[in-house]
Amino acid sequence: MWKLKATERITRWRDFRKSLDQFSLEQAAIQTAEFWQGCPFTPYYLEADHPDTWPDPWTLLAENYYCDLAKALGIVYTISLSGHGATANPELHIYRDSQSRMMYHLAVFADGKYVINLLDAQVVNIVSLKETMKLQYRYTRQDLKIE
Repeated sequence: MWKLKATERITRWRDFRKSLDQFSLEQAAIQTAEFWQGCPFTPYYLEADHPDTWPDPWTLLAENYYCDLAKALGIVYTISLSGHGATANPELHIYRDSQSRMMYHLAVFADGKYVINLLDAQVVNIVSLKETMKLQYRYTRQDLKIE
């Protein structure tokens, strides 16, 4: 999927999003985590504190560059633009671990019941976060201008 031409990639992504409607939100989250696991990695593509520069969903897929933040954004876009978007309460959270100084870019749904992008291709609960992880930024569906 990730090596396809931009228009084909966007079409595949649309088909994938539509397929999520047949699943519960939990199963849709699992499918989405697996789907995004294969995206190519590009370091330092987006800046956490400049959401006004982030691409819309179609530009993100067309450009095909995915740092950890862009991957989390793509996950949020995927669930948001599926049939689950209205009820999933999608958010993008950015945490900093106060011990390791590592940044974590997480797609959060259902008020933290489902968290994607903490562990590769896995869905966890917000209670799985270490106590040393401190929320730095929180972006809602409205902040991200997801229609």
